[in-house]
Amino acid sequence: MTDPDLRSLIDDPARVLRHDRAELRTRLDALPEGEGGVGREVFTQAEAVFGAAPVTSAEFASWLHFAATVLGHHAYADRIAAARPGLPWRTVWAWWRPVGAYEAEPNLSGDRSAEMYEADGRPLLRVRALWCPDTWFDPATGRVLPAPADGAELRDDVEPDGPWLFDTDEESWALRAPDGWEEPVPLEGGRHVFLDARGVAVVERNEAALADWPTGGAEAAERTPADGGPWFRPGTRGTAGPLTADRLDAVFGAAGVVRVAADDLPGALVHAPTRALLAEAGLPRHWAAGVTSFATAAAFLEPGPEGLLRVGSFDLGHCDPGEVFLHPVTGAVGMRQPDGSHGPGGDAVFPLVRDLDSFVRFLEGVRRYMGACWDPYEGEDGVKAFLRAMAEVDAGALAEGAPGAEVWEHLFASITELGVDGY
Repeated sequence: MTDPDLRSLIDDPARVLRHDRAELRTRLDALPEGEGGVGREVFTQAEAVFGAAPVTSAEFASWLHFAATVLGHHAYADRIAAARPGLPWRTVWAWWRPVGAYEAEPNLSGDRSAEMYEADGRPLLRVRALWCPDTWFDPATGRVLPAPADGAELRDDVEPDGPWLFDTDEESWALRAPDGWEEPVPLEGGRHVFLDARGVAVVERNEAALADWPTGGAEAAERTPADGGPWFRPGTRGTAGPLTADRLDAVFGAAGVVRVAADDLPGALVHAPTRALLAEAGLPRHWAAGVTSFATAAAFLEPGPEGLLRVGSFDLGHCDPGEVFLHPVTGAVGMRQPDGSHGPGGDAVFPLVRDLDSFVRFLEGVRRYMGACWDPYEGEDGVKAFLRAMAEVDAGALAEGAPGAEVWEHLFASITELGVDGY
């Protein structure tokens, strides 16, 4: 590394918590983009979420612990807690979108709720939102559970066994309030469920540390953002890698992806990359955003006009549907939309996107960037990041004057211009 001592320092939570944050931040910002490890990820994520305002080492330990848990660095989180046992609160578990990470789940934009239930004597946490199917958690561990087979009873009798964390009342603790954490759901044992558009987290009070903590209420003032922004180890985030079955299943659900065994693909389809994509990664059966949607054709990959193969169709709103076709030799994807409201119109198929891989990446991209476009963190520009990522997929399809550019502009507007409710 350019700064030889920095890697060992930043990967040791005890040393981080003893170090001057401003100086450490400056050294991290000076590193080349490709250098760093888990410690750099956690430090920059903590400041991206909570800001760079000075707080005590103990409270900063809570921030680091939250960031490490969100990022899945649980061993590092344990080391933070061990290094600073006096941290005022800790994150038990979190299902949360990190700042600067564009992931399809969790996306709790729009109307959302977190409620406690009980089934067969077992407590369950049910989370749901407009773009998130009902998800059931073990509230103690965060493990995702199947929906109760015989139903569950809503529990509305859980009362907080102490003050709320991050209460702005002057008699409450003087803590920095995370953005959007309001009206938590109480659990036993000093734990609370916090819910916002980026996810759900269970946090726990440290009674011993808070016994002598200054009061004055949680600070609700606008946070001071860090200059450098979040950083991720190269290759661990983003969408630049190949499309895989696991990747598409994570975005669309295993039942929401269609794959065709190589032996069952049409003989006319000779474009090797497309054959591999359909057999190994797949294609979304259904996709939706705003008032638009896509569904694979009932006659999937059967012959269509102009020697093309049928893929599916877009419902574009109050106009003719857009039928999507695949060229079996070149792999190019085209569309036919007779009324011309989105494209040249007529019965001819016009070019839509370079190939089926790019087509799938466009649909996946909308789902991945939805939450960041609708509910970005302060300093996060989800729309700009989304459009930049899609241009990297196939800039030619989006260029002004391209035959399919108007189609993609209409589809992308579902998250770049319209809100979570489609308006």
